Amino acid sequence: MTIEQKKNIISWIGVCCIIAAYALMSFSVYESKSIEYNLMNLAGGCLLGLRFYLDKNWANFTLECIFILIAIKSII
Repeated sequence: MTIEQKKNIISWIGVCCIIAAYALMSFSVYESKSIEYNLMNLAGGCLLGLRFYLDKNWANFTLECIFILIAIKSII
C-alpha cells in the first residue's frame, strides 16, 4: 500500500466519523453536548487534520485545528 493510499484511508475514516456524528445528532440519537458526539467529531477532525498536515494544506489544517479545539472544549 502506498503512502497516498494510506492518506486516503485516513481521510475517508475522518469524513465518516464527522458525517456519522452529524447524522446521529440530527436524528436525535446523540445530543449535541454528548460525549459520543464530540468524540466522533474530535476523531474525525484529528484524522482530517493529519491528512491536511501531511499534504501541507495549511488552510484546511487550520480549520481542522479549530474544529479540534471546539470538540475538546465541548468534552471538558
